Amino acid sequence: MPSFVAQRDERSAPFFDAAERNILLLKRCPRCEKWFEPDWRTCDDGTETDWRESSGHGALVTWTVDHTTVLDPIFATTDGTRTLIGMVELDEGPWLQTAIIDTDPESLVAGADMYVRFVRPSGGEPIPVFSNRSILGTD
Repeated sequence: MPSFVAQRDERSAPFFDAAERNILLLKRCPRCEKWFEPDWRTCDDGTETDWRESSGHGALVTWTVDHTTVLDPIFATTDGTRTLIGMVELDEGPWLQTAIIDTDPESLVAGADMYVRFVRPSGGEPIPVFSNRSILGTD
């Protein structure tokens, strides 16, 4: 089985430090307050972005079921044979491509509430994934 391991570097360290505490960080422009994906370095106007805490909540935009490769059992659907990959539009605005876990593929609809979770595939750094179930157990 192929594997997927996230590893930190100096630039990503704040992101992974927050992920250790189950906090999703995004980038935000301190000047115009626009939100960006975690790998964004500068705002459209050239201002350097900084790390800010996200709500970790969003809406499902689109998804696909990958029947070809399960990179890590943590990403597998409940039958262990498929992986769900989706685009989640965070409340703050950015869209994240992500694995979707603990979710029945047949239950998905565009606009469904999605909640961040953190997993450690292959023992690497914790990474965000999403589920249609909140960690508080409320749907």
